[in-house]
Amino acid sequence: MASKRFAVELVCEQLLLLNVRRSAFRYAQRCCIHSRIKEELEDERYKVLDIYRDIDLVDKYEPPEQIEKHMTRAECMKTDQTWSDVWPVKAPYHWGSVPLPLRQGYRKKDYLLSRGKYGNTELIKIPNFLHLTPPHIKKHCQAIKKFCSEFPSELKNPEIRNANFPLEVITSDYVTCGQSIRDERSQEVTVNVNLSVLKMDEHSVIKMKKLAGDRMDEKAMTLQLKSDRCPVRKQNLDFNIYTLTALYFESQEKEAWEEDEMEESDWVTYQWDKTKSKQKILQLKQKINQVSGQEVEGQEGGSEVVAEDSDVQSYKSAFSNIKDGGETRENMEAYKQSVLKLLKL
Repeated sequence: MASKRFAVELVCEQLLLLNVRRSAFRYAQRCCIHSRIKEELEDERYKVLDIYRDIDLVDKYEPPEQIEKHMTRAECMKTDQTWSDVWPVKAPYHWGSVPLPLRQGYRKKDYLLSRGKYGNTELIKIPNFLHLTPPHIKKHCQAIKKFCSEFPSELKNPEIRNANFPLEVITSDYVTCGQSIRDERSQEVTVNVNLSVLKMDEHSVIKMKKLAGDRMDEKAMTLQLKSDRCPVRKQNLDFNIYTLTALYFESQEKEAWEEDEMEESDWVTYQWDKTKSKQKILQLKQKINQVSGQEVEGQEGGSEVVAEDSDVQSYKSAFSNIKDGGETRENMEAYKQSVLKLLKL
């Protein structure tokens, strides 16, 4: 056995004392030598490398009451805990912070449960929206509210708002926890136009309906244009504005064939005044008046007067509804009643 139990070595102008324990029999002797050398070295302002374990710092036995202090945050979380303080920003799932009994993973057998949340890496792989709960959004809105201006009270009326701002542009932004911040759906742009503020006559409205098709609502007089074919949102907006401009100026054009050579199949709405049905109904109405003795002799413009009768107007409306809206039960019933009224049956 070696006679020396310690070695003193000088490294970088610091004296390091290395004590190696080799025998329990001489432990007390080494401690005495170590204490004496340590006192001598400390006087000379050298650092001593102490590799002995201090008995006073040894971990002591902890009773069960003290073990409860080391519970996870989810286990000791209160029911009235502010969730925005627990999960303030985007972060991967952490089982010790979320007080939810989540399970995720493959099951070897159907009657077994999936793996719990403790140390479950499957829950870390999927994105979470724990930082975008309603309390989070409300808190963020309250924070940026001081930078926003109040909505004008004069524009709360929809009619006034549509009259002053006939053009409405709708875009959507999407929030995701994926690796990419881009979403193809965000490039879609919708433009709503109030056509009632534009200078359009009956011919322009009919031609606009013919060109726009289903994109135009004739009852509300609105036009809706959508585009997502371009890769950038601004390009889709420019395309919609270009389409609106082309539709408007094209509807203002009036060709010669549109006045004289337009056939019934080209009509957007049924025009009863331009059909032969009007002449036949007026002739029939005049004969009925002659038989009943209601015709006024020597009256000028007899056909125009007959056309203004209520029974003729009801027949015109019912027949036009069948041509435009189809042969529905309501339209057929209205047409039946108008014919009975016209024939005085």
